[in-house]
Amino acid sequence: MYGNKTIIQFSNELSSSSPTPGGGGAAAAVAALGVALSSMAFNLTIGKKQYNEYDENIKQLIINGLNKADILRNEFIQFIDKDAEAFIKVIEAFKLPKETKEQIKIRKEKIDESYENAALVPLQLALKAKEVYDIIEIACKYGNRNVITDAGAAAILINSVIETAVLNININLSGIKNVDYKNSLIRDSKNLTDESDKRKKEIMLLVNEVMGA
Repeated sequence: MYGNKTIIQFSNELSSSSPTPGGGGAAAAVAALGVALSSMAFNLTIGKKQYNEYDENIKQLIINGLNKADILRNEFIQFIDKDAEAFIKVIEAFKLPKETKEQIKIRKEKIDESYENAALVPLQLALKAKEVYDIIEIACKYGNRNVITDAGAAAILINSVIETAVLNININLSGIKNVDYKNSLIRDSKNLTDESDKRKKEIMLLVNEVMGA
């Protein structure tokens, strides 16, 4: 749907009057770009003098980081469509007929279900994005020093992804009737933003230390 479009095509879709793709899809695309920067740092390290001087454990850490980054990048691309599909389901639920008691009951159940799913998708995206910090940290510590700012940029992008995902969780809370589920989303959202802010700051300290700033 959107994940296989060019950047120009995707930005055109994003700027149109269509409600999809939206902020969630944009966040997923940014997540893919953020983790791609980590991959670049690894690819510009492997085989270089700095890399050859590392022991086998650190070399394997770098290779594992690159492999994980490639897996996550593909998953983030898939989230562009997942986010759009979740929003479409909310719209479709509201369009269901409500002429009879049975129809009203089914419509309500579908609306509740669609809101829960619309909140779950950005939560899953944020949890996936959080995994990127570990990869970025490896890139900062052992990656090519000439692209250390790209590792820092990756951390900034991933933090924005998590903040956006939490916004999309919060906008759906009013439609969720399950109190326990709603409270768990609120709790998870706070934990995610708090941890993301912390990890970003830690990585930026590493970046500035390498740059001598």
